[in-house]
Amino acid sequence: MSPSPKNNPENTMEILKTIHKIMQDKKCEEIAVLNLESVHSYLSFFLICTVNSAVQANAVAREIKKALKSFKLPHKETDKTGTSASSGWTLLDYGEFIVHIMTPEKREYYNLDRLWRDAERIELS
Repeated sequence: MSPSPKNNPENTMEILKTIHKIMQDKKCEEIAVLNLESVHSYLSFFLICTVNSAVQANAVAREIKKALKSFKLPHKETDKTGTSASSGWTLLDYGEFIVHIMTPEKREYYNLDRLWRDAERIELS
């Protein structure tokens, strides 16, 4: 079994950079990486981005799932929650890493950036 990313900071940064790069490559906007470890007991990272269509959301989600297979992270299927590309909010739950792919309308309405404003923002390039 592979070590938990929490126990391996290099692995954590590699995962964050991988997701961030996919979001950039797929032309996502307003990419935010939030470190929630200091403000929440069991969440570690939120990665949030804005997309302009369901097609773009599906493409981003598909590439992230494909890229993260090699890290052997636990992945919870989110179809049961009703969050999908057609609803404007795609959620990928990898335990310590939660990826939010949102349309501008959903991003503005739910305003996760404000809700988690106490979290440290991580700048990745």
